[in-house]
Amino acid sequence: MKKTIAIAVSMLTVMGLMASCGNNAENEAYQDGTYRVEAQDFDDHGWKEYINVTVTDGKISEVEFDALSQEDGHKKTEDEEYKEAYTGAGFETYPADYTEKLENGLIEKQDADQVDTVAGATNSSNAFKQMMKELEKNMKSGDTNTVVVAIASEE
Repeated sequence: MKKTIAIAVSMLTVMGLMASCGNNAENEAYQDGTYRVEAQDFDDHGWKEYINVTVTDGKISEVEFDALSQEDGHKKTEDEEYKEAYTGAGFETYPADYTEKLENGLIEKQDADQVDTVAGATNSSNAFKQMMKELEKNMKSGDTNTVVVAIASEE
């Protein structure tokens, strides 16, 4: 009887240790705060992408993905001329559309690697994921300094 109890206690102890160590997401929870990542340089079209993320209760609660114009600082998602160029070229998406899809995907999945690439915006989707991968390091440590990323160009 004593042997059975000792085995049961040992098994419960091991299971408890495995459960506490095995939950990777809990061990690497995001720290509450507001975080920002931005591209190091303007792209070939004169845009500099950035992402602002708010973490509440350890989860991504708000995301803003956009780009600023080198010319005058206006947002790509608000540029009607740029939207018309996208749709006029036959793309089914445009900046305000694909950024919203990426933002919502991140809030839903809580992991940039799991966010679906938006058809017609592959380069922007890849930049979004690359930037978020760098920002996540700060989100886990609670470092709210702006992260600057050299975006890998897609050729």
